[in-house]
Amino acid sequence: MSKRVILAVTVLATATAFTPALSAQDGEAAVEAAIMQVFEGMHTANPEMVRAVFAPDARFAVISSRNGPAVIAAQTVDGWIEAIGGSEGRWDEQVYDLDIDVDGDMASAWVPYTFYFDGAVQHCGINSIELLRDAKGWKVTQLSDTRRTENCPDPLGRR
Repeated sequence: MSKRVILAVTVLATATAFTPALSAQDGEAAVEAAIMQVFEGMHTANPEMVRAVFAPDARFAVISSRNGPAVIAAQTVDGWIEAIGGSEGRWDEQVYDLDIDVDGDMASAWVPYTFYFDGAVQHCGINSIELLRDAKGWKVTQLSDTRRTENCPDPLGRR
């Protein structure tokens, strides 16, 4: 075999070996962009910006342990998205330390957050966000969160 053929095979094999890693990185960046669009839409009181990244049958689930044992509630996202429009930009959910896993057209994100209302910390917790990718891009199919009022980080340093 000539040296040129060996070199060509080596280059092709190396490029092929790194393609899945690059695709996963591209997928993570696109997933993060979709997630950040949700929180930017909340902060700017733009429900259409938020609705654009949710699948039609997406659901919102929450676990709350106020005044007793934990309670699970699930609902469509429509009411929550409509409320964003009336929030007048008073909602600011700061997210940080996103942990995103992508496998083909499915992604899952663990997203710690602190929620501010009129600039004051109201609660914090974890958003667990499930996304699927269709021909139009990444869509949130479920957003679940925990909520607590004690020991909340203050990423904006407003305390």
